[in-house]
Amino acid sequence: SGVVNYLTPNPPPKPAGGLTFIGGNRDYVNAHLNYGGTWGNTGLLFDVLRKQGQGPRDNVKSGLSDFNFKLVSGLRPQHAVTMRFNVYDEDSQVTYSGLREEEFAADPRQNLFVNDHFFGRRYGISGTHTYVINPQWLLTTNVYGSLFQRDWWRQSSNSNQRPNDASDPTCGGMVNLTTSCGNEGRLREYYHWGIEPRLHANTSFSGVRSETDFGFRWHYENQDRRQENGERPTSRTGRIVEDNERKNDAYSAFLANRFVLLGKLAVTPGLRMEHVRYKRTNRLADNGLGVGGETSLTEWIPGVGVSYSFTERTSVFLGVHRGFAPPRTEDIIDNTTGGVVDLEPERSWNYEVGLRTVPRSGLRLDATFFRMDYENQVVPASVAGGLGATLTNGGETLHQGFELTARLDSGPLLGTKHNLYGRLAYTFLGQARFTGERLSNIPGFSAVSVSGNRLPYAPKHLADLILGYSHPSGVDILFEWAQVSDQFGDDLNTGAPTPDGQRGLIPSYNVWNASFNYHLERVRSTFFVAVKNLADRLYIVDRTRGILPGSPRLVQVGLKYSF
Repeated sequence: SGVVNYLTPNPPPKPAGGLTFIGGNRDYVNAHLNYGGTWGNTGLLFDVLRKQGQGPRDNVKSGLSDFNFKLVSGLRPQHAVTMRFNVYDEDSQVTYSGLREEEFAADPRQNLFVNDHFFGRRYGISGTHTYVINPQWLLTTNVYGSLFQRDWWRQSSNSNQRPNDASDPTCGGMVNLTTSCGNEGRLREYYHWGIEPRLHANTSFSGVRSETDFGFRWHYENQDRRQENGERPTSRTGRIVEDNERKNDAYSAFLANRFVLLGKLAVTPGLRMEHVRYKRTNRLADNGLGVGGETSLTEWIPGVGVSYSFTERTSVFLGVHRGFAPPRTEDIIDNTTGGVVDLEPERSWNYEVGLRTVPRSGLRLDATFFRMDYENQVVPASVAGGLGATLTNGGETLHQGFELTARLDSGPLLGTKHNLYGRLAYTFLGQARFTGERLSNIPGFSAVSVSGNRLPYAPKHLADLILGYSHPSGVDILFEWAQVSDQFGDDLNTGAPTPDGQRGLIPSYNVWNASFNYHLERVRSTFFVAVKNLADRLYIVDRTRGILPGSPRLVQVGLKYSF
C-alpha cells in the first residue's frame, strides 16, 4: 500500500568520488565505486557496484554487479537534458522452495536443492528533457525503456513438491535428488518502454497561490515466458511445456492542483485516469496454433490532501485517496481458453490523519492514523493458503492503525558537541481482517467462512528502536532493536504448523543489531563495523512456499573513502 520512488544522485559540481569496501562472514563482499563532476554545462556520474555472499540457508549464494551512468547537460538557458543508463547482472544459486516442518526441525538452514540456479540481466535507459517555458511554467518529458532477461532453473516450487513420483523410476525419492531427478527452467524475457510528459505551473489569483501539475503517460510492456523441463538436476535445456506471450498497453492521465491560502493551509485535489489493455497468447495450445485472448479496463482515481501549518515547526495533514491496482495479464486471461477470468481490480479507499512537529532543535515527532478500506483486495493464492501461484479475489478487507516516529538528539537540544540520540518507529495494525463474505482459499476448506479472520502476514505490532552516541572526535556507536509480533500464515488463522510448513503461526521475534563508526576527516575516511542479529537468533520470516528462516548473525567490516 505504498510507493517507493528511486532518485539517482546528480553529478557533483566539482570532480569527486568515493570508494566503499565491506567484507564479512558468510563470504560477504561489497565493493562500490563512484566518480563524477561537472565540466562547463555538462555533469557526468559513474557508479559501479559488486556485491556477493551466502544467504540465510546452506547452498544459497548470490552475486550481482550493477553499473550506472548519468549525464546532465544544460543545452540552452531554457533547456536541459538528463540521460541515464544502467546494466544489472546477477548470477546466483537461489532456491524457490522453503522447508517442510521435519526438515526445519532437523536443520533449519539446510537447502536440499543444491543445483538450483538463477541468472538475470537488465539493461535500462531513460532520458528527460526539461523546458522552462517561463518562470511560471515548466514542461518535463521523460522517455524510458528496459530489457530484462531471467532464467531460473529449479527443482521445487514449494515444500510439497518433492521427488516422490512412481511414474518416473529415475526419481523415486530424495535419494535421487542430486543424481537423476529432473528440474524446471522458468525462462523469462521482459521489455517495456514509455513516454511521460508533465506540465507544472505556478499561478496566483486573488491572493490564492496555486501549483498545478498535469501529465499523461503511455506505457507498453511485453513478456515472453517459457518453461522447459530438464531431465537432470543440472539440465539447462529441456522439453518445452509452456510458451506464453503477454502484452500490455497502459494509458494514464492526471491533474492535480495545490491551493495555498494565507501561507498556512494547502489543499490538493487530484484526479487520475488509468486505461489498461491486456493480450495473452498461449503458443502451445490448440495443437500448436495458439490460443489467445484480450480484454481491457478503465478506472478513475480521485484523491485530496490537506495540510495546515500552525507554525514553521508544527503542521497537521489529512488525506483521502482512492486506491487502485490492476490485475496481471496471466491472472485475468485464461491460459487454456483465452477467456477472461472473473478477477476484479484491487480497489480501496485510503485515509490518513497526522501530525508533524519539531518543537525545538533536536526533537522531532511524527504521528499518523491510517485506514485502508479495500472493496476487493487481490492476494496470491499461495499466501491465502493455497498451493498455486495465481491470484484470487480477497474480497472486502480492512487495515487500520497508527504509525509513530520520534527522534531525540541531545547535542542540538542542549547545545553540546556530544550527542546522545534515540529514534523510535512503531506501527500498530490493530485491524487487518476480512470484512466481507469470504470463504477459505485452502484446498479442502472451500466451504469454511473466514469472514472476520485476521489477514495472513499482517503482524499487529512492528517496532524499531535505535540508541546511539556520537563523539566530537568522529566516533559513532549505535544499537538497534527490531521487533515483529505474531502473524498468521493462512486465511484460516491456523495456529499449529502443518507438515508442509506452509500454514501455521509465525511466532513473534526480535533482533538486536549494532554498529561502530569512526570518521577521520583529515583522510576523508570512515571505518566501521556492523553486527546484525547479535544473538544469532533463529526465527521464521515466511511460510508461503515452506519455512524460510531469518538471517543468521552477520559481522561486517568496512571502509568508506572520499576523494
